[in-house]
Amino acid sequence: MDEDTTRGPQGGEPFPSFDPEFPPRSRSPRPRGSGPRRPPKEQPNPWLVGLALAVVLATVSVIAFGLLNGGDDGGTAATTTATTAPGGTTETTAPGGSTSSTTTDATAPTITLPGGGTVTGPIEAVGSPIPISELQMSSDDIGPLDFGADGDEVLGRLVSTFGQPSGDTGFFVGDGTFGECPGWGIRVVRWGPLNIVLHGEPGDSSFVSYRLDVRYGGAGTLPMDIATLSGLRVYETVAELESTYSSFFVDFVVEEDVGLTFQVKLSQNEAVLLWGPVDSTAQDALITGIYSPDACDTTATTTPTTVP
Repeated sequence: MDEDTTRGPQGGEPFPSFDPEFPPRSRSPRPRGSGPRRPPKEQPNPWLVGLALAVVLATVSVIAFGLLNGGDDGGTAATTTATTAPGGTTETTAPGGSTSSTTTDATAPTITLPGGGTVTGPIEAVGSPIPISELQMSSDDIGPLDFGADGDEVLGRLVSTFGQPSGDTGFFVGDGTFGECPGWGIRVVRWGPLNIVLHGEPGDSSFVSYRLDVRYGGAGTLPMDIATLSGLRVYETVAELESTYSSFFVDFVVEEDVGLTFQVKLSQNEAVLLWGPVDSTAQDALITGIYSPDACDTTATTTPTTVP
């Protein structure tokens, strides 16, 4: 076979040596088009990449800090501060605005609530739990808890019975809302629907009235089982009310702060012994609360006869 001398230098050997005079072999067209080659991609500026990464990391750090600290509507971190006076009293200010003062003589701390009331921390339980059957409401007590009794002891007995309260106003100057005389220092402590009203100041107070009312909440709690001496309970009907107190005068009066109420008296012109809100005067309407007489009224007059 004749050798083909047109295939390249040196007779088209498969691995020819370099010949600078030999023209390069022409290439066939590129399969992906015959246009010009795409210019190389421009490399990103390393300084801009570093700056963008720093911004992302800073943003993530700020978000994580906010989540870990629970957020702060005021734009500042919530802190607790404590200062000790020369006399040994330490005052602590909590993030919510409450302050507490603790003395070196081991007395309980006094907590000032944001609204201005003061309490002495968790209430210490006193004595054994009182059976619900013995917590009978009357015009001057709840079972063994008499009006005029030491306020701290009454609260302690109720803590022993029901646990810590679900609400506590601390001591504040009353305006008559809970039956107190305007200007009295009072404290209202709540266990579900049961509100206990004390009159006085921290360390020197007395139990003066109660209000059991489903509108305060806690409809399924233990205080809902408390009844009057005669057996009336909240959520009983007007018909049952009138039957229970058939030997008394039962009236229906609209009170400005409460609405329509029932009132139980010995006679029409005598003092109220028990009262409370009611849905209507219909026989099947429900009693939604039972209140003792207003404390301001009972201090201005002779203590009324206890409802049997």
